[in-house]
Amino acid sequence: MDRLILIDNDALLKLARYGLLDESIALFGCVPTSVRVLATAKYSLFPAKNRLRFCKDEESAARLEAFLRSSIPLDAGAADPDLLDALNAVQNIDAGEALLLAVGATDENTLVITGDKRSLTALCTNDSVTQIANALVGRVVTMEVLFSYLVEYQFAHVQDCVRSNPDVDIALRIVFGVSNPTSFESVQEGLSSYIKNLRAVTRTLLYVQSS
Repeated sequence: MDRLILIDNDALLKLARYGLLDESIALFGCVPTSVRVLATAKYSLFPAKNRLRFCKDEESAARLEAFLRSSIPLDAGAADPDLLDALNAVQNIDAGEALLLAVGATDENTLVITGDKRSLTALCTNDSVTQIANALVGRVVTMEVLFSYLVEYQFAHVQDCVRSNPDVDIALRIVFGVSNPTSFESVQEGLSSYIKNLRAVTRTLLYVQSS
């Protein structure tokens, strides 16, 4: 069975605004039909009263809409109900993130791309969900981890995408350069620093590309 990617709304939105959705999925040898998104994504990311509230511009909105049309809503039935209940009981893990993590823990052939580091900290510091954290070891991709691999393949393009949209992610904006572009080595060092700090909390949870 081919690998599936589970992606949360925060990561979806940021990657759509950067114009890096397809590149991010391709990084793991996947296509949009290999992606599972929260069923609420299209409603949460496109509020009825203000369609561009989160996307900010029509180009980003069009990219995100096209991606959502080709991806598949996540089936809540794919999660072990006991794991889902345990995650929903943990403070700082919202319902959407709980579903992604529960499905990821149930199916070892998945990767979870998430922009919610607070939920990962909660997952790894709460004894009641230790078994779930253990089941997800090496299969969780944060934005910093994702970009550490993206820059290996197309540094100049990725840097331009980030610097052209400075309000999307503060940490990435700093890493890639605010007033002037940062060198490849400095970007790597900056991303590594963020990842090191996160690994100190999440231990072996984060994805590492096999050699």
